[in-house]
Amino acid sequence: MEKQLQSSNGLLPAVTKSPSRLSRLFRIQWIWSGFMLLAGLMLIASANDVAAQDIEISGTVVSTDGEALPGVNVIILGTSSGTTTNLDGEYSLRAPSNGSLIFSYIGFERLEVAIEGRSTIDVTLEESVSELGEVLVTGYSSQRQADITGAVSSVNIEDMNKMVGVSVLDKLQGHVPGVTITGTGSPGGRSTVRIRGVSSFQNNDPLYIIDGVPVQDAYNNWLNPNDIESMQVLKDASAASIYGARANNGVIIITTKRGTPGAPQISLDMSTGVATPVKGYDDFLILDPMDYHEVIRRSHVNAGLSVPTNIYGDPNNPSIPNYIWPNDGQNQTMQVDESTYSFSDNLIMPANPEGTNWWDEMFSPALVQDYNIGISGGADNHRYNVSFNYLDQDGTAIHNWYRRGSVRVNTEFNSGIFTVGENISLSLTETVGGLRDIGGYAEGTIVGKNILMQPIIPVYDINGYFAGGKANTLGNQDNPVAVAYKNKDDVTANRRVVGSVFGIADLMDQLAFRSTFGFDLGQNSFKGFSFPTPENSEPTLTQGVNENYGESINWTWSNTLNYVDTFAERHNIDVLVGTEATRNSNVGMGASMRGYITTSTDAWYIQDALGDPGTKNVSSNGGFSSLYSFFGKVDYNYASKYYVSATIRRDGSSRLGSGNKWGTFPAFSLGWRLSEEAFLRGSEVLSDLRIRGGYGVTGNQQI
Repeated sequence: MEKQLQSSNGLLPAVTKSPSRLSRLFRIQWIWSGFMLLAGLMLIASANDVAAQDIEISGTVVSTDGEALPGVNVIILGTSSGTTTNLDGEYSLRAPSNGSLIFSYIGFERLEVAIEGRSTIDVTLEESVSELGEVLVTGYSSQRQADITGAVSSVNIEDMNKMVGVSVLDKLQGHVPGVTITGTGSPGGRSTVRIRGVSSFQNNDPLYIIDGVPVQDAYNNWLNPNDIESMQVLKDASAASIYGARANNGVIIITTKRGTPGAPQISLDMSTGVATPVKGYDDFLILDPMDYHEVIRRSHVNAGLSVPTNIYGDPNNPSIPNYIWPNDGQNQTMQVDESTYSFSDNLIMPANPEGTNWWDEMFSPALVQDYNIGISGGADNHRYNVSFNYLDQDGTAIHNWYRRGSVRVNTEFNSGIFTVGENISLSLTETVGGLRDIGGYAEGTIVGKNILMQPIIPVYDINGYFAGGKANTLGNQDNPVAVAYKNKDDVTANRRVVGSVFGIADLMDQLAFRSTFGFDLGQNSFKGFSFPTPENSEPTLTQGVNENYGESINWTWSNTLNYVDTFAERHNIDVLVGTEATRNSNVGMGASMRGYITTSTDAWYIQDALGDPGTKNVSSNGGFSSLYSFFGKVDYNYASKYYVSATIRRDGSSRLGSGNKWGTFPAFSLGWRLSEEAFLRGSEVLSDLRIRGGYGVTGNQQI
């Protein structure tokens, strides 16, 4: 079961408790956490006393690719005594020198090793066929897929990257049940992501967590898909409530590639291809002018109106005129003295008797190129991964392209109980033309104009300038080819730096502290020119420059304590508590001026000498918000069969009113793995069968 709540005036549950009462509750929460930690330590000490034997044995457990495996059960054969590996895959225990150790971990093959008097035993576990042992990032920590009771989907990155696309969101389509993605089809255009439908009258975009950095961005085209190591989608409230006031639309967690110990490895990936608009509107739109006239005639007759005669003449015996402009509004134009042509005072436009296929005029196959260079490596105490990407994609629409260059650096260093590292991405993107995300009525895009332009209208007039529906009854619409051409020098540029620095302290085998400072710095700019449109029925005869600039600075600081332990062999517990502070700020400026004396790109500046100073308009805007949070989560399972998970988060948002700034977001879930029961264990039909249910509350502060 899932529950998502919104308040009437904010989007967070209303709070009625007094501050003093809340303070007492917080103190109780921290005391309870400390009690649980102390109890766990006492159990460890007790277990070690019971298991005390002949010799001390220690070692490290890793996977076949050298990754340390935390939480591996290490049991002395023939007893219930043992321990688990810490976050670095290390373990230690006392055992008889002539005994054996059993290493078991969900998703890996069980391994039995004879001690034979050795004090150090390092082992490598082989992955089993089942993917249940895959470790997924589910919110401030990692869990084995087998232990997750919420609705969490893991994306197969290898399959996803077989698709060609600019954005990781474009590639995500069809890979996760319950997630729908729609795009404009234009390189660099917006991708609309909806997780289990629409949940709010406000913003419905999910929250993205990229290497621990929260990003609420509808595009994410700055992120190179080739850099991604794993991706999880938190779909229901029981899984996503750990993110509280930002989780109402679901959460997508992205982790980028890290280095692995070993000699430096250099990879080069190059791909090139052709994007083809397989299907077009010419499959169903009317392309023949006479067929189009018949639609016009019937619509007027059925409405009891007189049929227009200025273009097709006699409705009962229609014909194609020689010219659609000039036109007096009543009669066909069959003869015009073409020597009188003057741009833009006296345009002359011929009719197109064959009909203009606007789709063919606008769209054609386009080249796509993608280049990636990666360098990775490391040793026992450090690892690194550096990548470079350049993507060049021409749009299938004319005069449309997208370019992206990016650099990513991920490093990690270990010294004793401490680990420090960073993940930083720098990107620059530029977009020209295409299906701009302008909002509102769809006729504002080149596809909308493509649909509305009548086939009798040609692309160009007799002198090679653009034609249009200037005459009555031809529709008040822009020539889409003209729009694309006039936008060919309008550039939208985005510069982005997104990353985090982190530190981890392994305070003890089962307890780790992590502090992460994440940042998202962005700059965007647009410069474009508005050209005259004398070919339109509602012409614009002035020309001018539009220029916009904006920047944003967002940072997040989170601190967590994570306690993971197994006791009495079958009881597994994972406790997480933490705090988080987030600050977002942005500023922007815009300017425009008309009456320019030239259309040269060298003159696209807001200067009085270049245009009409009386039309100059300059404005600025800005804003900021903050979010402060407390959160905790407890996961418990018995023998990997019975699961209980509980989460609570407390968010305070500056976006909301003074009486409704704080909200509490609880969640819990239960799970039962039937396939581990005796009556199903070893089944050749069912490899994993689980029953789970959950309840949770999430919010939406994006107002």
